[in-house]
Amino acid sequence: MFFCFCFFIVVDGIYEVLMLVIFDCDGVLVDSEIISAQVSVDCLKAVGVERSLDYILETYRGKSVADCIRMITDELSSAADWQQLAESEKAERGAQFWRQVQLQTLVVCEQQLEPVTGVMMVLDYLRDHKIPFCVASNGKHEKMRMTLNKTGIMPYVQGRVFSFEDVTRGKPAPDLFLHAAKTLGVPATEAIVVEDSLTGIQAAVAAGMRPLGYCPPNHDGSDNCLVNEMRALGATVFFSMDELIPLILQQG
Repeated sequence: MFFCFCFFIVVDGIYEVLMLVIFDCDGVLVDSEIISAQVSVDCLKAVGVERSLDYILETYRGKSVADCIRMITDELSSAADWQQLAESEKAERGAQFWRQVQLQTLVVCEQQLEPVTGVMMVLDYLRDHKIPFCVASNGKHEKMRMTLNKTGIMPYVQGRVFSFEDVTRGKPAPDLFLHAAKTLGVPATEAIVVEDSLTGIQAAVAAGMRPLGYCPPNHDGSDNCLVNEMRALGATVFFSMDELIPLILQQG
């Protein structure tokens, strides 16, 4: 049984929100991380660059678009036909390659994407108990519209979806989380952030918010490599969405 605490105070007869739960999107709400990583592995392999699925998951999870383009360009630079290219041409080709990866990822997501296991129960609970929540992601609005609609999550968060496109700096800077909290009228110190990446945890800490680190086992059943690093940053780590509601209530 879960016990619901009071998440509002009354000031001059007006209810004021005391808590906000901010969810990352990819890997926390929608199970897109494994799809995106596999597409990246396949696209890199097609041009002669071998990278493991776990490497891609660990390296690219939660990074901004600009960081991903820079990193994928570095990966491609190891290919034989890239080594003689000028840096400007590498940058241009890297950005083009990343766009192709993203387009292919969207195609696969439209066919296969599902919510993260157990997260719909969490959203139902928060909605039914009137605990405010939103989405704040380093992904683009266009991508989130597709993934959140495909998984049936959009009706839960309509009008409360925030992207790095809305601010000057994405994660790990605190700007995105602070923007979300300010827009929804909640002090940063009363916000809880649910993240699956070090980038997101860093942003939550920088924003003065309380981070919860989602660290499910890897696809092969091995331990998530981010557990200790998340804890070192100050996050409370959990491994299954079944654990999340009690953690949110404890934070409240």
